[in-house]
Amino acid sequence: MKLEDVYRPIAPEIDAVKLALKDLIPTFDHPSTVEVVDRFSRIPGKLLRPALLLLSAKAVAERPAGDALIRAAVAVELIHDASLVHDDILDNDTQRRGQPTVNALWGTKVAVLTGDVLYSRAYGQLTGTVPVDLLRQVVRLSESMCSAEIEQARTGNQNLNREQYFRIIEGKTAAFMSLSCRLGASLAGADEGRVEKLAAFGLAFGLAYQLFDDRQDGDLGCSEVDGAAEGLNHARLALEALNGLAPTAAGDRLKDLVGYLLRVNGQTPLVLSV
Repeated sequence: MKLEDVYRPIAPEIDAVKLALKDLIPTFDHPSTVEVVDRFSRIPGKLLRPALLLLSAKAVAERPAGDALIRAAVAVELIHDASLVHDDILDNDTQRRGQPTVNALWGTKVAVLTGDVLYSRAYGQLTGTVPVDLLRQVVRLSESMCSAEIEQARTGNQNLNREQYFRIIEGKTAAFMSLSCRLGASLAGADEGRVEKLAAFGLAFGLAYQLFDDRQDGDLGCSEVDGAAEGLNHARLALEALNGLAPTAAGDRLKDLVGYLLRVNGQTPLVLSV
């Protein structure tokens, strides 16, 4: 199964997110900003966080409210893009998605400001779209992501203990995926129990995602953690978090997303049958 197969129940919404992101580019205040953001956006990512948001919404409501969901999905992708622009500075990366990074093309100052602009636009997208309590959680997420990067930078990502390692990967990756699921389920009107199930799914999926990614990159930085074994365990926990939800096409695709993650990391999805 390809990623586009996983996204099939939300294909119209994903197309709407892509269009909204494209239409947003010329609305920035200055031509220089438009040029930089346009160049960065020429090769889009997997839209994984918007997909988690939209699939979570459709897992609990057949026809969730459209405009608010699209705006929220656009916002989480902008937050992700902003974090990538800043990550490229921190890691001195010169290539992103097969093209030069903002940092490589225009230098650190422009790259920092570009990330800030994208964060600002993301928060603007969410203002008036999500309830204040959810907006506060998005703001706290940004703090969590930055704090995790600070800890990773100060430790050099080497000789971490287990607690440090999981605090870092939760802060920089898993908490964001969890909040994406929470936003989707909440905006779709799910009760607290179902919101928490989907948020738990996103957290476990995000931990598995980062464990496999660190293992593949040789970047675990913690001898106490087995990336493959613990990635599998968190993938199991992600599937278990969905137990008790009414069967839906979108819910099934969330399970397939776990299978997709395992396949691309050389694991066997069949061991995760629940």
